[in-house]
Amino acid sequence: MATVTLSAGEFQDRVGEALDRSLSQPVLITKHGRPRKVVLSYDEYERLRARDRRVVRAEDLTDEDIAAIEASEMAPGYEHFNAELSEQ
Repeated sequence: MATVTLSAGEFQDRVGEALDRSLSQPVLITKHGRPRKVVLSYDEYERLRARDRRVVRAEDLTDEDIAAIEASEMAPGYEHFNAELSEQ
């Protein structure tokens, strides 16, 4: 699912269009070039909420699951989250 990216100003100018597009794809709203908000359809929000409730115990992870986690990389554009890891 592709994401539409709009600046905060563009979002304000095109709020109706952005809300319509959010029914089929997330709309990322940026401020000063940094991600700030995401507008999602209600169905997508509920799907994500249901996913959050799914619990997996670490000891239930397979070697394949662990390898996939270790090999995963953050999508481009979210490097600023690395700072949160280094603060701990």
